[in-house]
Amino acid sequence: MSQTQNYEIILKRIAKNIRKVRKQKGLTQESMADHGFNYRHYQKIESGSYSMNLYTLHRLAKIFNTNVKNLLE
Repeated sequence: MSQTQNYEIILKRIAKNIRKVRKQKGLTQESMADHGFNYRHYQKIESGSYSMNLYTLHRLAKIFNTNVKNLLE
């Protein structure tokens, strides 16, 4: 398996974790606009097609009242 494939797998796993936590908090993708996210941009995050930076992960963790570690596991 190539490094690119491994990276894509990790992105998908993080995206799945973010989607799961968002749903647990009773939020929709659309409601993430209330927290400063563009709807289309947020969709890319949850689809795993966008590689977000640490600041974005930190913002999401604060919105979801969790920590970055929970989004990465």
